[in-house]
Amino acid sequence: MEINHLWVVMPVYNEEEAVGGVIEEWQSALLASGVQYTFCILNDGSKDNTLNILEELAKKYSQLKIVNKPNSGHGQTCVIGYQMGLEAGADWIFQIDSDGQCDPKYFPAVVAASKNNKAVYGQRVTRDDGLQRIIISKFVRIFTLASTGQWIIDGNVPYRLIHADLMKNIAYKIPADFHLANILVSVLSNKQEKIKWIPIHFRDRSGGSPSVKTFSFVKHGFKLFKQLKEAIK
Repeated sequence: MEINHLWVVMPVYNEEEAVGGVIEEWQSALLASGVQYTFCILNDGSKDNTLNILEELAKKYSQLKIVNKPNSGHGQTCVIGYQMGLEAGADWIFQIDSDGQCDPKYFPAVVAASKNNKAVYGQRVTRDDGLQRIIISKFVRIFTLASTGQWIIDGNVPYRLIHADLMKNIAYKIPADFHLANILVSVLSNKQEKIKWIPIHFRDRSGGSPSVKTFSFVKHGFKLFKQLKEAIK
């Protein structure tokens, strides 16, 4: 399956230290790929200088689409980005994060895998962001399996490419109150098409602090279990 119009979704919240470098890095990688794309960056109610940085970069790069919106959290912001991509007629939607952890060097392998798969996700086989984040990923894996019966290797990874035909069956089915929406997107992707996993290394943050805290994952763990179980009925 050839990529004719790629819609890149990147949610941003208080990333003034990292976002400029991340955009420059990914712009180089996306241009080098030769793929026609729109780089949709959703500012999720940042309280620092993030929006000003984004607006300046949009003057430099015509592929950037800046969306300024009230804060709704990472997962729900991604869902909005997915829906925008579908409404814009994109045939593939790719999600990354804005903190510098997503390395563009794996992008060609993800694109290559899309020829035979409608859902291609990165699998963080190594990572620099600490033991707590590794524990979170294991926690998510166990809760997801227990609640859905789906074995999702890396359910909350922000490195994911999904075909529009599959995304149409997902993006409009995410409840507005689903706190960790990316995990449900992974479950629905795998349930419908089986995710193709590409090994990646996950870098440490370029700056700032994560918007999703370790305590937040633990706090919402049982809610996640109930929501996932309800969502796949």
